[in-house]
Amino acid sequence: MKNLIDRGIQCWRSQRNRKMLQSPYSAQYAFVGVGSHAMQNLYPVLQYLGIRLKYICCKSPDKLALIERRFGVAATTSIDAILNDSDVEGVFVCTSPQSHYEICSRVIASGKYLFVEKPPCQTIGQLESLIAADKRQKAMVGMQKRYSPLIRQLMKRLSKNKPISYTMLYHTGPYPEGNPYTDLFIHPVDLALYLFGNAEITAVQRVERNGTTTVQALLSHGDVNGFIELSTAYSWTNPKESLHVNTQTGEYCLEQMERLCHYQHPKKIVGIPLEKLGLFAAAGQVIEDRNNFNPLVTNNQLYMHGFLQEIKAFADIVEHSGKNLTPLSSMRATYELLDHD
Repeated sequence: MKNLIDRGIQCWRSQRNRKMLQSPYSAQYAFVGVGSHAMQNLYPVLQYLGIRLKYICCKSPDKLALIERRFGVAATTSIDAILNDSDVEGVFVCTSPQSHYEICSRVIASGKYLFVEKPPCQTIGQLESLIAADKRQKAMVGMQKRYSPLIRQLMKRLSKNKPISYTMLYHTGPYPEGNPYTDLFIHPVDLALYLFGNAEITAVQRVERNGTTTVQALLSHGDVNGFIELSTAYSWTNPKESLHVNTQTGEYCLEQMERLCHYQHPKKIVGIPLEKLGLFAAAGQVIEDRNNFNPLVTNNQLYMHGFLQEIKAFADIVEHSGKNLTPLSSMRATYELLDHD
């Protein structure tokens, strides 16, 4: 009996490994950029999914030999070499935010599929220009939180349990190297709009001090009101990202894109909360949590934050007519709100 069980386990492991070695993607792609974010978050996902790169493009000629040795692909400083190659069907762009608009414009004009890391551009005017050029809607913006399993789970539950209000905090350290609005704050603002719909700012205050930016805003999404605080006046070694959503039956708490919990509100008798009578014990339900003990893909930060799912979604768009959750046009409301700030 033991031998039969052992053979069954070995067979299952063999099939699992074969499945992991296979890839549903056969098209060829190019990647523009070899910065820190690309190297740490995007390239590992490409390798895991088996997405084939033909080119990697960067602006520094002295890096070309290093790139070819590291990745085993053609390295170039010429975007034209990529755009003129008919074998390349999709292009990933993850460079400095200030350069995205020009590169995106060229990729869209070439007719190739485009994945651009946020932000795709710097202004609402540039966004409208990209939207107008992308007539076939072949561009996708890398707003990975929309693809996070935690956000998918939260949206599913909020569709059955309507939210009343929410509080969102996004705290980091100083950001002198770029625009905190389009480079950092775009994520929480986009997430609020994605979860609760378009919003109007009913009140806002900004504090610019010692090279830091803090924005506090009250947002109205129709039946849902929210408070959001975005700040670079905290710390990069202890950043904080949290979302608390209150509904009629309970509160959902999302912490650091790692843990989603639900806390049920106490029931009432003739308007009196049962907890006042000692008849209710508050208890939280963990809906989804990253398990650091098991080193599986579903417990990896790249999975929980949505990086794996967004890149898979892009490859599915290119090769399998997949659904695009983040076309350029979906960023209008986000840029309008950022522009208001």
